[in-house]
Amino acid sequence: MTGRRFSSSRKSEKVSRLIELASLHPVVSIVGMEKNTGKTVVLNHLIKGLSGESDVTGITSVGLEGERYDQVYLTEKPEITLRRGNLFATSEKDFRSRRFPATVLDVREFRSPLGRTVFARARSDGKVIISGPSIVDYLSQTVRLLREFGARRVLVDSSTSRLSPGSPAVVDAIILATGAALSISPGEIVRRTIHQVKIITLPGVEKEAGDIMEGLGNGVWTVDGPEVKLLAVSSLSMESGLDLSGRTVYVNGSLTSRALGKLAAPGVRVVVRDFSRIFVDEESLRSFQRHGGSVNVLHSARLLAVTLNPVSPSGYSLRSGQLKETLERFLPVPVFNILEEEDR
Repeated sequence: MTGRRFSSSRKSEKVSRLIELASLHPVVSIVGMEKNTGKTVVLNHLIKGLSGESDVTGITSVGLEGERYDQVYLTEKPEITLRRGNLFATSEKDFRSRRFPATVLDVREFRSPLGRTVFARARSDGKVIISGPSIVDYLSQTVRLLREFGARRVLVDSSTSRLSPGSPAVVDAIILATGAALSISPGEIVRRTIHQVKIITLPGVEKEAGDIMEGLGNGVWTVDGPEVKLLAVSSLSMESGLDLSGRTVYVNGSLTSRALGKLAAPGVRVVVRDFSRIFVDEESLRSFQRHGGSVNVLHSARLLAVTLNPVSPSGYSLRSGQLKETLERFLPVPVFNILEEEDR
C-alpha cells in the first residue's frame, strides 16, 4: 500500500527528496539510534513538507517527545510544530499545555502517567508536546484511528532506542536517525549505523514457511517443511549444544546475543517475527554468520532513508560531508544531512 505522489505544482516548490520518499507511504516511523540524533528535526521537516488542506497528516509518538529541554543535557530542543489541519494524538496533560486552538475528535483509554490519549485537529499552526501511548498495541490502534479521522498519512515519532514503533505490524516504512550523539568517532558512528541497518533490512522468509510460522505460539520452534517441534518456551530457556545444522529455527519472541550463540551451527537459519524483536550485538551476529548461520524475519521492514545529525548535544560538530559519503558507500538507502535538508 502506498500513498499519493505529489502533483507537479508541489514538486515545483523544491520539495526535498526525503519528503518525496515519505509521501509514498501511509505510515512512517522516525526511529532514533540515540537521544539527540535529530528525530524531532526530521519530524518537523516532514510535517512542514507534507501538510496541506487536502493532504492531511497525522502525528503521534511512543512515549514523550517534543519537550523544550533535553532531560539529560539540559539543552534546548526543537519543539514539534504542527500545521493548521494536522491531526494529532497526545496525552491529556500535554493536550492542555498546547499553544494553539484545536478541535477534540475523541478521547481513548490508552492510559499513561500523563493521562488518556486525546485525538484532535489543529485549527492553527502551533507548538505541542506529543506524548503518545507507550504500548505497541495501543500505538497500532492510535495510528488506525488517525487514519479513520482523515489522515492520509501518519508520522510516528519513536522514543529513543526503541525499535518496536518501526515494526511492520505498525508502520509501512522507517526513517533511521543517526549522528554525533552516538560517538565522537566517525568510525564508531558508521559501524553502529551499518549494524542497525543490517538488522532492520533482514530479508523475509518464503511464503510457505511464513504461513506455517504465523500459526505458531510463543517459544522456539524447529520448522522442517510441514513438521514443527517446540524446542523451548522462550529463547532464555533454550538449551545449549543442540544439533541444529541445516535446520530452520523460528524464535517467536525476543532474539538476544546469548540466544543466537546457542543456535550457532552450520547452515542453521534463524527466523524472528520482525527486526524489532532482535537484540543482537554486532560481534555476536558476525560470529553466528561465520559459523554458517543466517537470520531472516517473518515480516520484513522497509527502510526509506538514514538521516544524519552531525552536531552532538555537548556542542562538537563532525565533518558531515565526509561522514555522509562514508555512510552512503556502505548503506543500501539514501543518507540525508537533516540540517541541510531543513535549510532548503
